[in-house]
Amino acid sequence: MRALLKNRNHPLIKMLKSEIEISFHLIFWLFILSALNVDWTANWFDSSLRPNTPAPLSVIAFALFFYVNTFLLLPKYFSISRWKKYFAYAIVLFILPELIRVVIYGWTISNLSFESELFSRDSLLFASPSPFFISINASFIYRLTKDRLLTRKQIQQRGESVQKKVSEPYKDANLLTDHEARKLERKLNELLADKEIFLNPKLTLRDVAEALDCTEKKVSYLLNQYLESNFYEYINKYRADKFKAEIAKTANKNLSMVGIALNCGFSSKSSFYRVFKLHMDMSPAEYLKRISR
Repeated sequence: MRALLKNRNHPLIKMLKSEIEISFHLIFWLFILSALNVDWTANWFDSSLRPNTPAPLSVIAFALFFYVNTFLLLPKYFSISRWKKYFAYAIVLFILPELIRVVIYGWTISNLSFESELFSRDSLLFASPSPFFISINASFIYRLTKDRLLTRKQIQQRGESVQKKVSEPYKDANLLTDHEARKLERKLNELLADKEIFLNPKLTLRDVAEALDCTEKKVSYLLNQYLESNFYEYINKYRADKFKAEIAKTANKNLSMVGIALNCGFSSKSSFYRVFKLHMDMSPAEYLKRISR
């Protein structure tokens, strides 16, 4: 049983995780439909008929806001590079419905002013409590828990598993003596620093081994056993350092960060952001802001 729980890729473990997430959403909807004591039969556009219960429209809006922000806006657009799109879509998906509600309210209750309609208890944005702000906060907490904690832990465990698998073939092997390992490490660093072969985004372990006039197995053994790294992690560190040097040059001030990153050997924008944050513990934009002070 203990071995099963440790194996996070086991079908039973995956199914259990899926059922837990489904249960979370079922409890979410059970809370909405029952615990709030909503009078669903009341006139939705006349707050005087609901003196002690939440507005039905606000309750539904809360759920819709939560799911839209959780599964549409945050995963796709909430980033430093896309924050403009996030806010543009947020205005369309959150504020526009409120304006439509106010218009409908004005047609059904003509004796209320625009301000009264905008800040009524039916408001999707300014009601007390506000369905918009509650749903936004809930969605951020949900995504933070799911993406930043659970997913990061899975990635870390997957990396440890891969590292373990890579190291196992070298167990009890003696491909390099300490002297040979130090000599090969020096040649490798000179090759990367002087010839900058890491600028090739399609660089492979075989390419490096051929440049060192060595076998792939020995280079891999050096990286994993002596340098406690792996091929792509080691090469990407040079690319990240190259980016830091290039971004500081005045001659490159008209180039975009992504353009400079691609010139430094990164194969894509996503790999650049991932690697840079891994090595620097901050995003490229945060780093650029720091050195610009």
